[in-house]
Amino acid sequence: MNYEESQKILEEIKKANKILINCHRGPDSDSVGSALGLSNILETMGKEIVVICPSEIPNDLRFLPGSQKIRRIDYANFNFKEYDLFLAIDSSSFSMVTGSRESRQPGGIDIIVIDHHFSNEGFGKINLIDSKATSTGELLFNVFEDWNVVIDADTANCLLTGVIGDTGCFMYQNVGEDTLKIAAKLISLGADKDNIVYNIYRNINFSELKIWGKIIENMQIDKENRFVWSIIPIAIYKDFIGIENIKEDAANLFFPIVKDTDFGIIMEERENGELSASFRSRSGFDVSKIAKEVGGGGHKAAAGARIEGLCFSDAVEKVLAAARKYAKKN
Repeated sequence: MNYEESQKILEEIKKANKILINCHRGPDSDSVGSALGLSNILETMGKEIVVICPSEIPNDLRFLPGSQKIRRIDYANFNFKEYDLFLAIDSSSFSMVTGSRESRQPGGIDIIVIDHHFSNEGFGKINLIDSKATSTGELLFNVFEDWNVVIDADTANCLLTGVIGDTGCFMYQNVGEDTLKIAAKLISLGADKDNIVYNIYRNINFSELKIWGKIIENMQIDKENRFVWSIIPIAIYKDFIGIENIKEDAANLFFPIVKDTDFGIIMEERENGELSASFRSRSGFDVSKIAKEVGGGGHKAAAGARIEGLCFSDAVEKVLAAARKYAKKN
């Protein structure tokens, strides 16, 4: 048995008929892949499943089987009373689930949390949190082993998409023997590794490449504190609104590779006045500490945060101050 919580979760699932599964705000490969993989398994148990998300699903993840059934919803107006159970996955807080810090957990429905973020608040009736897992896709593979269920090719594709996305195609420092063994098992079960890599990393919109040039042009280096950073003000970003994951893709590709640095930060100004920041480690530096300092969270190698209530320049300075604070402690 990989997790003692696995059986408890299965018992709750068996008692339910209509089950909700979430993709978190700004869904990434692990969020979407894990939700669809879990949905597939529960449907084979005869459960009625609805996968919900507060954001649009990125086009580069539409290749996943079942992605068309994900419903975009407004949590504030959604009727949870129609459902028996809510599985909140790959989400460290309920605000990550809903996309709003003002959202309250719905009454009348039990929430089960399945996640790999060490910063998870444990907001469920049952909380299965494995911060050693590289991804929720990896965690769910272990859960499915505990449940003794059959993983078909579609489910294997979904789970491997989560693993590949959250490990930067196995480049992050937290990837070890267990992760690689699980990836190999998923491939043996029918996951198409080459197609997943093609869709996530080799299928970039030309317009996104153009804004990457702006991001690199704006990049600055703090030699004393050994990090690089760049900003995307709304004046630049407004011409590219509608292209998903600009910030995250650039952060993954460019910010962990600069010589003589330990980490990188990219900050994006949103139309609603928020600042959205992504942090990526290069040398093993724990960027989640910086993210947590400014109200976010994540992993040692990759983290993120949103800052509200400040003008863009002040929000940028807040992030940079936190980065310098923890850089000096390293």
